[in-house]
Amino acid sequence: MSNRYNAGFSLLELILVMVIIGMAVAVVIPRLSNSEVTVLKAQVREAVAVLNYARRSAIVEAKQKVASFYEGKEDAAKTSKAEPGKWTSHGATLQWGGNYLSEDEEEESKTFEIIFYPEGGSSGGAIVLTYKYHKAKITVSPITGKIESEILDHEEDNGGI
Repeated sequence: MSNRYNAGFSLLELILVMVIIGMAVAVVIPRLSNSEVTVLKAQVREAVAVLNYARRSAIVEAKQKVASFYEGKEDAAKTSKAEPGKWTSHGATLQWGGNYLSEDEEEESKTFEIIFYPEGGSSGGAIVLTYKYHKAKITVSPITGKIESEILDHEEDNGGI
């Protein structure tokens, strides 16, 4: 009997490793696609917080307050600091009211302002945030100043993902 050293992997070991890799991929890929929605939801929460702050400040201080929204780049999150009443997107594009604008209007539309009055009302309006293939809409009631947000589902924009 010769005592020979067999190098390599058996078929069973290779199949077991492939199954483990397949399970890991099945867990990781859905999380990658959800990360875009998570980023958008975080930006919506920040924007709603700025609006709520401006509304409450207007009522408490009995002065007109303005919430300003600016379109920024994705890397602006590292360099920009938060200021009360001002919000800058981190890679999301902004659109006023969800209407499509001409190219000239599009350049002017990078800054939006919503005014809150001491009585609780506002100038009102809606802002649509778009991040990658996902959209969210923030609506401010002109009469009550109430702020509502929703994530819009646009399957036709992102191939059904």
